[in-house]
Formats: sequence, structure tokens, C-alpha cells
Amino acid sequence: MTRSSKVVLLLCVVLAVALFLETVSARVSYQYKKYTYRKKRDDKIYKNAKQPCEVNPDCLSRRGAEQAICIRKCVSEFCYQDIYAADELEEGEIDVRLNSFKGCVAQKK
Repeated sequence: MTRSSKVVLLLCVVLAVALFLETVSARVSYQYKKYTYRKKRDDKIYKNAKQPCEVNPDCLSRRGAEQAICIRKCVSEFCYQDIYAADELEEGEIDVRLNSFKGCVAQKK
């Protein structure tokens, strides 16, 4: 490997690391109301509230994020507005707010 190709390789590595660090620092951090979530108790309450909404014809006709939004609004309009209204769930988004939503549903029922 020649000296110039080593320099080019080193510059590529430096550029890749810089792009990676920029991507990591640009992560989105959500500001939303957090509710206490207790897995055993809250999952049972959430699942019981969610079941009728999953077969709701309005929600069945939707797909992806739209279906998740429909189901969550059906489960609890109050909790949906409290947690998701400022920044709605988007297609492909990893929902870091779901446990807070489940906690809200358990506390409001």
C-alpha cells in the first residue's frame, strides 16, 4: 500500500467516525409526560383495554402507525393526548413512550 493510499484510507476512517458521531449526537429526545409503569399490573390492564380496540372496524382498516394511533386513541383518548399529541407516532418509529402510555391507562382506569 502506497503512502498516498494510506492517507486516503485514514481520511476515510476519520470522516466515517465524524459522521457517526454527528448522527449519534443528533438523536431525537422526546419530552413527554412520564407515568409509572409496573409490568405485571399495567400490562394486564392495558391488554384488557386494548383487546376491543384491536377489533374495532375503524382501526382494522388502517395499517402501520395509523393503526397503532387508532388503537391507542381507542384505549384512552386522554392518555393519547397527554403523551402523543405534541409529537405523533410516525411510521417506523420505535415507540419509547409506550410504557408511559400503559402506565397512564392503568392509572386512569
